Amino acid sequence: MQLVTRALTAIAFLLGALPAASASPAAEREVLRTVQTLVEAWREADVAKGAAVLHPDFRITSLQGAENARHLFLDTRAGLLAAIGMIKPGAWDVHLLHTSVSIDPNGMANVWAKYEFYSDGKLNHCGYESYELFRGREGWKIINFSDTDTAVGGRDRASVCPD
Repeated sequence: MQLVTRALTAIAFLLGALPAASASPAAEREVLRTVQTLVEAWREADVAKGAAVLHPDFRITSLQGAENARHLFLDTRAGLLAAIGMIKPGAWDVHLLHTSVSIDPNGMANVWAKYEFYSDGKLNHCGYESYELFRGREGWKIINFSDTDTAVGGRDRASVCPD
């Protein structure tokens, strides 16, 4: 009996050491669709579309400024929606170049993306973005957005935003 108990304990230990099953492709698409909706809201200057995917307590953290003077820019849901309301369609255009999605079965997800930001059709800055989402009764909502805003400043794209 002890041998069986030890064998079952060993199997349970080994199974516990295996990585958790990854989220289904459908769940990843749903999370990415939520992020893409926010990106479209920026591009279309559509406040209602942006509001639909932002959690009421949404926050932004952006690392900005020249290399020797980096600072954090912090904003709220109201601040972002007001900014979207003041731009014209096409003024902001985010290109997500590479994305990775992690989803916790309890309803938390993170999207990590390399991006380029175009302002009025010109590459303005690039870096990495992180979107943190929670799933509630109304679906996935973005609660946090962070990015590293590396200004291009007239420099060659490849030197500032390498692939």
